Amino acid sequence: MRLLDGSSVTVYGTGNCSYVGLHGWGADHRTFEPLEPFLPQSVQLVCPDFPGCGGIPPPDEWTIDCIIEGTAEILTAQSMTDPPTIVGSCLGAVFALEMLYRGIISTERLVIIDPLIFFPMYLRIFLLGKFGEGAYRASMETGVGRIMANLISKVGRSSDVDMTADLKNIDHDSAYRYLKMMADLPNPKRYADLELNVDIIYGEETFRFARKSSKALKEIWKHAREFQVPKASHLPIIEQTEYTARLLFDNVLG
Repeated sequence: MRLLDGSSVTVYGTGNCSYVGLHGWGADHRTFEPLEPFLPQSVQLVCPDFPGCGGIPPPDEWTIDCIIEGTAEILTAQSMTDPPTIVGSCLGAVFALEMLYRGIISTERLVIIDPLIFFPMYLRIFLLGKFGEGAYRASMETGVGRIMANLISKVGRSSDVDMTADLKNIDHDSAYRYLKMMADLPNPKRYADLELNVDIIYGEETFRFARKSSKALKEIWKHAREFQVPKASHLPIIEQTEYTARLLFDNVLG
């Protein structure tokens, strides 16, 4: 792992072929760290943080436009607007799609991992004004709250991975703003005319909203390839790292 010269962009691997990795909600570039031992020698994975994440200053306004513009500036500064492959995890997949739709970036292949396009109904309690924000902080910002949330998330899944581990060291003001933004994500049909190779990866035991999102994307791209990761939930990169790495990089290894 290293930082690109003169930037805060994290890079895993040392190859000449540069993939871009875009993290999801409540996370940062460390989402992709488990993949480092499995990177082909020819690949480096370039992972910018979204505004307000990973120590990056928050955007001027909490809108999708500002998030996209801030991320595009980072990628442009590093000449990374035309990578051969973009890997978008969770919410990062939506931001990747939006940048592709707007023509800010381009790619030959988009890999979507456990996407979050449809906002989960059970999280809407967190959007109910001051009560909702208080409920979010009690659930996600405190250690006891995270323990309870992780125990609830274990129902119906095989993995013992702590699904709330990433929430220990994040800016919860920013995370909450992103959560509110997620309630107004564009309809996925918006991206139907994008022409690129698409792989959709989801955990066998993932949450209902993520599976619904995967199905919706498969519906608009009939040519997209779907891959189910056994015994994984919403974090296949962490829960089944080697298996997920093969799906990401087998085309490089031949």
